[in-house]
Amino acid sequence: MELVEVVLYVSDMDRATCFYRDTLGLELDFESAHWTTFKTGACTLALHATELREPGSGEPDPTLLVPDADAERERLVGAGVEATEIREPVAGTRVFDATDPEGNRFSIESKS
Repeated sequence: MELVEVVLYVSDMDRATCFYRDTLGLELDFESAHWTTFKTGACTLALHATELREPGSGEPDPTLLVPDADAERERLVGAGVEATEIREPVAGTRVFDATDPEGNRFSIESKS
């Protein structure tokens, strides 16, 4: 079994698309007013527009792999993104959490 798609429900598609494309730097694959997808390797990140949602309630927590979590955290904090301190849950894995403008949590991870 392989995870192929993570769907985040958003109330402001334009703002969410700008965040994932411009702030995080994900490659846009498809864009519409109700459904937008990003290429993220083996798994697609999809944004689905909806008017009714409760941020942080049963939302997925996508993890994005980067070469250097420390540098990525510094870049995102510089762009105004709130991020937790970096932790090392297992030797060689550095990770931090952040939230998008809709309140969805995501994690950034690097492995050495």
